[in-house]
Amino acid sequence: MVLGEILWGIGLFIGLFAVELLLVALLPVFEVPSQPLKKAPRSSEKEVSPALRPRKEVRFFVNEMALSAWLYLPLHQPAPFPCIIMGNGLGGTKDTGLEPYAIRFQNAGFAVLVFDYRYFGESEGTPRQLIWIPS
Repeated sequence: MVLGEILWGIGLFIGLFAVELLLVALLPVFEVPSQPLKKAPRSSEKEVSPALRPRKEVRFFVNEMALSAWLYLPLHQPAPFPCIIMGNGLGGTKDTGLEPYAIRFQNAGFAVLVFDYRYFGESEGTPRQLIWIPS
């Protein structure tokens, strides 16, 4: 008798949940008002055009293999400064969307090193596009 009551309770719970899902899907009551996007406030520093922004092409070595990177140093700020190291996800290269983030960090006073993993982009290594993660 106890098992039957438990199964009946589970069935009732699943049934009520299904009814709630149907009500939410078929009878939308709440609407979220549209909210216009606001522009982020500008910093007090003067914006530097991308053509004048200093970005250095650098290379560094890992296990005797040269890796290609871009180095962004903060403008108008004495050293030393914190550094952010950025590499794209699995199979990505430095030129696939990382530059806007690097520039934003650079404007905030960080040095940024954006690099290509070995076997990808402008970094050395053969075979190309090799993804190997040793276990």
